[in-house]
Amino acid sequence: MPRVLLVAHHYPPHIGGLGIVVQNQAQSLAGNGYRVVVVTSRFGPRVRDEASYPGLDVIRLPCSHVLERRFAIVFPLFSPRLVCELWRQVKQADLVHVHDVFYMSSWLAGLFSVLKRRPMLLTQHVGMVEHSSRLVMFVQRLVYDTIGQWLFIKAESIVVYNENVRAFLRSRSVADSRIMLMANGIDTATFRPPTPAERSQIRARFGLPEGRRLVLFVGRLVEKKGYQILLAARDAAYDLVFAGPGAVPPEGRVAGVHWTGPLDQNQTRELYRACDLFVFPAVGEIFTLAMQEAMACGLPVVTTDDPAYFGSIASGTVVLCPREASAVKAAILTLLADTDRLLTLGARSRDLATRHFDWRANVSRLLEAYSSILRRRV
Repeated sequence: MPRVLLVAHHYPPHIGGLGIVVQNQAQSLAGNGYRVVVVTSRFGPRVRDEASYPGLDVIRLPCSHVLERRFAIVFPLFSPRLVCELWRQVKQADLVHVHDVFYMSSWLAGLFSVLKRRPMLLTQHVGMVEHSSRLVMFVQRLVYDTIGQWLFIKAESIVVYNENVRAFLRSRSVADSRIMLMANGIDTATFRPPTPAERSQIRARFGLPEGRRLVLFVGRLVEKKGYQILLAARDAAYDLVFAGPGAVPPEGRVAGVHWTGPLDQNQTRELYRACDLFVFPAVGEIFTLAMQEAMACGLPVVTTDDPAYFGSIASGTVVLCPREASAVKAAILTLLADTDRLLTLGARSRDLATRHFDWRANVSRLLEAYSSILRRRV
């Protein structure tokens, strides 16, 4: 039974798409005969949800999340125990799967994989993300020019989830033969459109108005996600619903704007099914997990007109517009005024999600990648 080590800075119950992706991978690998160990940060109360997955162990190490809580910078500061635990787990692993080069846990896992001659698969979730802070931009460049570039060189293969990240790796001189374009995956049986009765019940549970059009945003309340653009696009014709961790700005505490705070995946799934439209004016993020979940629930999607969408499977389904409040508002108003188009796009969203984003279909490519790497090392 091959032993796989997954290394990720976050994992549920921490709210975030990367952690959910890693959890799906870990549980699927365990269900397909792998012995799986996840090393991650401890976040919140201890959890025991992994007990129902034989062959899966999750090691949650002490760390400080002060940078995330105070500055919205997702970068856990691990205790020294990370060094000893990763060294021990890498020694025992047949394959090490590292998620994103930007974190302490990834740096050490990569170093120990090289020292112990263990094959390493890397999933790179993002590339350079434009930011208004010069310091943030400097830190990104520093990481990618040093330890990040070294990890790109040392990985056997690099998995990416969209064309933007593939283009970023090419710009870092990573050969196409080492880049594997895959899709994230979701459970399209549980993320599904609601019945009218279900929608009313869910709205009541969340305290959302029954007779209003609801426009939803799901994600961290940070600049790159674009929540502030959607907030500036508010209008009397619809209510805005924001779900995710982060500080609510003073100008957001007004009538017609609802803030749920961070939600777990089950709660978020319900919220999608209560709303009419999903809007995600992010920068540098293509077909995020939240977008896929919204589409599986039958929501039309409005997002940034990133060139990576042009000519892609998004054509004719996802509404693209400039990353400006006026353009976002115009797109929302146009859609909500055309009920037939809203229903058509919702049906197309659901169809695209079931054809391209169903996890049960996508996990097979990950299993093939693991098998290929392990065969080369025999």
